[in-house]
Amino acid sequence: MEQWRPLGRLWRFNQRVSRWRAARAIKEALRIAYPFVLVMTAIDVIGQSFLASNGFFFQIYHVGDWLPGLELWQQLIQVASTVINGVVAVIIAFTTGRYLAKTYRGDGQAIGVMSALAFLTLNVNYDALEQVNRTTGEGMSKFMEPNLGPQGIFLGIVVGLCVGWFATHLMQWLTRWQLKHPRYQLSWTGRVAWPLTVVLIVTIGIGYGLSWLTAGGLNGLVYQGLSELVANPGHRGFVILGVTVLNNLLWWLGLIGPVSLTGNSAVTSLQNLAYAVQHGSGWGAPNPVTLHTLGDAYANFGGAGMTLALLIAIWIGSKQVSYRRIANQTFLPNLVNLNEPTLLGLPLLYNPVLLIPFVVAPAVNVVVAWSAITLKLVPPIVYPVPSTTPGPLIAYVGTGGDWRALALSLICLGISVLVYLPFVRLLNDQGGANHGA
Repeated sequence: MEQWRPLGRLWRFNQRVSRWRAARAIKEALRIAYPFVLVMTAIDVIGQSFLASNGFFFQIYHVGDWLPGLELWQQLIQVASTVINGVVAVIIAFTTGRYLAKTYRGDGQAIGVMSALAFLTLNVNYDALEQVNRTTGEGMSKFMEPNLGPQGIFLGIVVGLCVGWFATHLMQWLTRWQLKHPRYQLSWTGRVAWPLTVVLIVTIGIGYGLSWLTAGGLNGLVYQGLSELVANPGHRGFVILGVTVLNNLLWWLGLIGPVSLTGNSAVTSLQNLAYAVQHGSGWGAPNPVTLHTLGDAYANFGGAGMTLALLIAIWIGSKQVSYRRIANQTFLPNLVNLNEPTLLGLPLLYNPVLLIPFVVAPAVNVVVAWSAITLKLVPPIVYPVPSTTPGPLIAYVGTGGDWRALALSLICLGISVLVYLPFVRLLNDQGGANHGA
């Protein structure tokens, strides 16, 4: 079937990008990390939805009233989640560097380890090291643990690519130098030790320098800058639309969660809640249009980029076995708004074809919800909603059970499926059904 010309061009561009060394290395890293992230997210679904006191299913089924040893179960789940979560970005850095080195016929294993060490070096907690002999420093982690999980994916990729390229070329240069100077014997250990030394010196210097600027390291500096850039969009619909687009673009780049859409504790949400408690309804709330009432409720439920709709589009239009398998594996996490496995499994991250619907679908939903709330077709969200509330029910719960909010959520979900479908069908031409999980 002949493709619409712009989609045909997009498919050809995607094919060219997929042949780049860096793109192949990133794709391999995401593939390797996917099962770890899937297990981590499955654990988080149980921990956040069923065992946490503010979890949706915990409250629905009153788990605390009948489950014996609740605190023990919570601790066990937390241990499992912490262990896996703490290595995701390290795996990304290792695999990216390893695979890129192999494309240059370098020593993939050694350079992969260098990449992982460089990433860890950039995330050393210098505050903990300075206070190691003080009472206030006891119990502080020597690493910036939040940066080692999914939040560190982008930095892990960047470090893996940089170290993979630099260390490979330096090791190859050392080999050529040894051939020209045979009297100097340089073993394999020496060819690894010298690049490792240079990498550690550079990353330690960068990490220590950044410790004077921010307590969050390089990753924290990026997130802090992005958060300040899009902070407080207020009630202006076009600004909220722009923030939503930027937020999803950043997610596509692996910058997970730079903008918080869950506004239960925001001043505007508290004002809306106070109004609803006083008047018994959300109609007439003082802040009907906010990033929370539009973005969280209608634009991005099921995860950033409305990936819940992507899974439905895959079930409808994809012929790729791997895509359909990943859709089945990640549906439940997406339903409760945890979509990291989908981002890595397909992969959706750094996928030029899926970038467009990933950004466009939530943007369209913002416009639709904005119009509906402004025209008073639906009330705004005024009540607190647990973060693991199934996506299509967020607006319904947040409005106190208004059926019009539920209907609008389903409309937004349907629109998103229609936006994703042409691009999912386009990927049927990509072939290689075994590229995913």
